[in-house]
Amino acid sequence: HLIEYDDVMNKQRESIYTLRRELLEGKVRVEETEAVDTRGYLFNISEELLDSLIDTYCPEDQDPGEWDLEALRREAARDFGLEPAEVAGLDFAGRTAGQIRDGIWDLARKKYEAKEAAVGRDLLQRVERDIMLQVVDTQWKVHLYSLDHLKEGIGLRGYGQRDPLVEYKKESYALFQDMKARIDEETVRYLFWLRATADEPLSVRAERHA
Repeated sequence: HLIEYDDVMNKQRESIYTLRRELLEGKVRVEETEAVDTRGYLFNISEELLDSLIDTYCPEDQDPGEWDLEALRREAARDFGLEPAEVAGLDFAGRTAGQIRDGIWDLARKKYEAKEAAVGRDLLQRVERDIMLQVVDTQWKVHLYSLDHLKEGIGLRGYGQRDPLVEYKKESYALFQDMKARIDEETVRYLFWLRATADEPLSVRAERHA
């Protein structure tokens, strides 16, 4: 089974290395026929992250009176580098989930575009690429460590009639999906928390994880 275990990891490695190569080239494939630059990729994963927040805190199949809008404001501020006062200024009263989502995204996108206007597209694009690569590399190393532990422990469990290799494939896939979610979330937070300062063209505020 060792070769098959390695085959699972190699397929995951190929996926990550493809993403790294695309980031280095500045063209990331988000659909089969569509490739975008680093800002397009950032905005793509940002909107997916925001959609997830909306689904969590104001799902459309729930009565609006039960929506946790305060938690949504808090998480949106944390993920997109927004000041609490800015998010508090968004009027959610009587809004649909889609309208609330669009209001948050409009605010976040405009702040990012203002940052780009302040520092220039060329500089920000280089920073986007470097931070994206750093996050991918860091999370990939964490994932490899998790896979090692999974492989060591998988044979120690009693699965009855279940094939340990099948269980390994299932659990390694779940770990891989978790890693990709962390990559997206960390990338969004790092880049939206970037601030232009007098001393440095761009810096990351320490409280971005607050």
